[in-house]
Amino acid sequence: MLNTQYSLQSEIARQQALESQIAQLQTDISSGVRVHVASDDPQAAARIAQIGRQQADETVYATNVKQGQAITSLLDSNLSGVQNALVQAKTLMLQAANGTMSDSDRQAIITSLQGLQQDLQNFSAQTDSSGNALFVKNGQPTQIPIGNNTAVAAADSYDDVFGSVTLSKGTNAGSTVSIDDILSSAIAGLQQTDPTAQRQAMNDSLGALDDAASHISMAQSDLGVREGRFNAASDALATSATDLKAERSGLEDTDATAAYAEMSSKMTILNAAQSVLASMNKVSLFDKIS
Repeated sequence: MLNTQYSLQSEIARQQALESQIAQLQTDISSGVRVHVASDDPQAAARIAQIGRQQADETVYATNVKQGQAITSLLDSNLSGVQNALVQAKTLMLQAANGTMSDSDRQAIITSLQGLQQDLQNFSAQTDSSGNALFVKNGQPTQIPIGNNTAVAAADSYDDVFGSVTLSKGTNAGSTVSIDDILSSAIAGLQQTDPTAQRQAMNDSLGALDDAASHISMAQSDLGVREGRFNAASDALATSATDLKAERSGLEDTDATAAYAEMSSKMTILNAAQSVLASMNKVSLFDKIS
């Protein structure tokens, strides 16, 4: 009798375990997720948690990269505008160098140069969509994190771009001046009344405008490198996001086909076991009657 009672209890426990497993499979199928708690698959759960942290970090990095790309795009347009203004200024100075120009023509050129100087001042004061300066004064631009231990400055330094043109020729060769000072000197040179002093000032200004244009070209090259880093980071993060999503899905998601097959198999076993249990109960009852 004891053996029969033990067998019944053991079979009931086995069937309860099967019912629990079938219920879990039904949950996995309906939710589409097979790892709900760490105990479902400790190794997979640990990796899923790690992937989740990495995905969260990379979401922030991707947002930072987009911000950096937007800022460098504005800078690109801005520096192109600065370069065009310097080319126009040099063209005007070459026109002014023509000794046959009248005073009224020369005054018109001065007015045009003053307009270009204002344009350049406006370029240097532009901001991004958040109101932050594209050309940071009193310090260096903020480094934007775009990856683990990787940061890139999107904005530029005002001093580096507008305030530090090294002159290569003329009476002030070797000195460092601002682009605004170069335009002021060009205007002042045209306002000279002494022909010799005027000619010297104009020659100095033409050389300084060439140096300014070369300086801005260097700034554009440096910007191009930073743009390339943002674009490369964007591509790498997009690839990583796809890979991490696929890996997490493989660890976490339910294989519906396999789950249905396993559930069907366990239900078949359970049904058979329940039939056996019913038979065992009949035998046990017969023994008692006997």
